[in-house]
Amino acid sequence: MTILAMMEAAAGVGRFKVRIIQAGRSLNNNEYPAAVLREAAPLFAGARVMVKADKEHLAGGGRDPRSVIGRIVEPVFVEATGDQPAAIEGVFEAVDPTEPIIVKLAAAVERGMASSLFGLSIDAKAQFREAAGGVRRATKFTAVRSVDLIVEPGAGGRVLDAIEAAPDPEDGSMLRNKLIARIKAKRPKLLEGKDVDKLTDDELEGLFAEALDDERGGNGADGQETEGRVMEALAIFEGRMEARERVGASKLPAAARTRVMAAIVETGDFTEAAVDKAIADELAYIGRVAPTGHVSGLGQQISRITTGETRAEKIGTMLEAFFDPAHKDHRHARSFRECYIEITGDRRVTGMARDCDEGWMREALSSTSLSQVLGDSITRKMIADYRVQTRYDIWRNLVTIAAPGDFRTQERTRYGGYGDLPAVAQSAPYTALASPTDEHATYAVSKRGGTESVTLEMIKNDDQSVIRSIPGKLASAAKRTLSKFALDFLRTNPVIYDTVALFHATHGNLGTAALSSASYAAARLAMLAQTEAGSGARLSIPPSFLWVPHELEETARNLFVRGTNVDKTFVQTLDPTILPVWYWTDANDWCATANPTDIPIIELGFLDGQEEPELFVQDNPTVGSMFTNDQITWKIRHIYGGTVLEYRGAYKSVVP
Repeated sequence: MTILAMMEAAAGVGRFKVRIIQAGRSLNNNEYPAAVLREAAPLFAGARVMVKADKEHLAGGGRDPRSVIGRIVEPVFVEATGDQPAAIEGVFEAVDPTEPIIVKLAAAVERGMASSLFGLSIDAKAQFREAAGGVRRATKFTAVRSVDLIVEPGAGGRVLDAIEAAPDPEDGSMLRNKLIARIKAKRPKLLEGKDVDKLTDDELEGLFAEALDDERGGNGADGQETEGRVMEALAIFEGRMEARERVGASKLPAAARTRVMAAIVETGDFTEAAVDKAIADELAYIGRVAPTGHVSGLGQQISRITTGETRAEKIGTMLEAFFDPAHKDHRHARSFRECYIEITGDRRVTGMARDCDEGWMREALSSTSLSQVLGDSITRKMIADYRVQTRYDIWRNLVTIAAPGDFRTQERTRYGGYGDLPAVAQSAPYTALASPTDEHATYAVSKRGGTESVTLEMIKNDDQSVIRSIPGKLASAAKRTLSKFALDFLRTNPVIYDTVALFHATHGNLGTAALSSASYAAARLAMLAQTEAGSGARLSIPPSFLWVPHELEETARNLFVRGTNVDKTFVQTLDPTILPVWYWTDANDWCATANPTDIPIIELGFLDGQEEPELFVQDNPTVGSMFTNDQITWKIRHIYGGTVLEYRGAYKSVVP
């Protein structure tokens, strides 16, 4: 690869699409269910990517800052398709695209060799339970230390493809032109009779080396020649790239940035001082041409000169910064009243169209309305808050998720099993097996939601804390409502598909004992003794989760902690995941459930798979007023439903 090619490759590839971990059994005999990976995906956002030897990775070693080569961004859970199991995928962003391991990785991807030469393996904390055959089944990820680039991954992690930046036609040509300019300046005769456009990279580098040798007064050692050429080309390339970044980050309009960059390339001075001076000179020139920032003389103010982002983009950023205290520009957007005035020009905050600046409105809102722009900002913050893991997310340990496509009743047919196969004597006929019976569980999704408004009074009074709290409170209300819907199946004990209550003596899953070591052991045995419908065969599925009110949390945790005894008792070794339910008011009742990956208990269906709530503009502005009834109103909507699929995976003790 030539110097030019190496420079271009290093600049273009620093992001790779990767499969971090896939569902199923790993080479280390660990099993990762799809439901566990779905819940764990957000934990990988920002995870370090480290390069390690396989032994270091398996030993949990190699935690050296010099081993960090990048991070994981945009982690997503990908459902299984065909032969490809479900997995967590994401984007690996390299710290330095020119680092040898990254260059090697990019070359391997380009040649289709990456998936067979490189692997990814996770270094994470997870809860496991022992399954049949010595398999350790993951039940929950609690932390991610790093994602390690190794040789032999255990759970299907690998590099899938390179994600290249948008091609820049100047990347190669500008560097070539610079080399040609230097040759012309030092040894113009080297280019006589040559078509410079047809020179290969190798030929151009050779001529450039001759020009440098002449400048230095002769040839050096071969190694010094090569190093000198590389360092010279690298210095030019890096200087040009740094200059482009500084110009791109300036507040100049796009056309002005192009003009400034061309002037910098012409001078060949890429120093920070020279670049900053060129930017300042251009800004001063623009200021002299349009000192007021307005285009006038057309009878009406219709536009303003903007620098960098459009006004509509700036307004969007400003509103996002207002709602997000973590935003880098939050300190500049603390007043909602100022945001409103900046958008509308309505300095007296009357809400009347005649008091607004139409030019400002057109630029700030583009073709949308104020309610839509503000609603978009609230929606983005609401969804971000909704995705943050809180106490309300414990419902995911109870349910399996479906995606019904309409509001009609969903029917789930449950088939029993066959009994043991009878022996067949020599020459005797095979007898018919008793066909399993079936049962039908049904449910339909329904809408949940409400409206929220920003009033003229709130803007006039600049009620920042009230307005800023809207997205978070909407997200919290949606999560809380959903969580209570799912967990109420345990709390309210509804009648299910067989016309019997979920927890009932007929089902063998109802007790009356207070939570203790003995009562938990009895609940476990009751669940293990549940039999398959039709066949009567024992299912032998133990509990994985213990659901308790806050009043029983201490009791529950103490059950599984070793006391003064030297070794743990049998119950202490079971160690289920304890899940306190914040809204349960009965201080004595408790439940135990199996892992839904072992046996489906509750199905929760979201219309068209839309798991997150949606926000809509309910009232649009009308002629003569900024707001309908002096307010902007939004509607939050969340559509889902659910039902009990199987009582055999749950047990409840209702203490009198």
